[in-house]
Amino acid sequence: MKKAIAGIITAAILVGTAYADVNKTQSKEYNSLEKLKNELNLTDQQIQQLKEIKKEESKEMRNFMMKDFKNPFVEATKNGNFDREVFKNTVVENAKKGSEIKAKYIEKILAILNEEQKNKFIKIMQEKFERMHEKMEKRF
Repeated sequence: MKKAIAGIITAAILVGTAYADVNKTQSKEYNSLEKLKNELNLTDQQIQQLKEIKKEESKEMRNFMMKDFKNPFVEATKNGNFDREVFKNTVVENAKKGSEIKAKYIEKILAILNEEQKNKFIKIMQEKFERMHEKMEKRF
């Protein structure tokens, strides 16, 4: 049960992270792109493609958050009482939709990279999620 809850929390955090990505300042986006450019040795064409992919992702994630995201607490209390199952199901549904969007754009990013860049990118992302997971463990 604890693993299931941890999984739901992790999924919710991923959606939150994705939404936070949408709201990054331009300077953070620039720094992130510069870091990737240097670490992956990206070409100017790849940088332009990456910018376009991130722009599309931001637009789609913003659309999801503004139109399709459901507040778990609101959904779970519509009948005047708190419904635990509705709450959990809403969190999972939001996480699923958000992770589907994120996965689509990860695939698009991987498609513009060569094999060496893909391997480095995967390693960078694994390390990022490990750090995020460690931070989450410390918080809980």
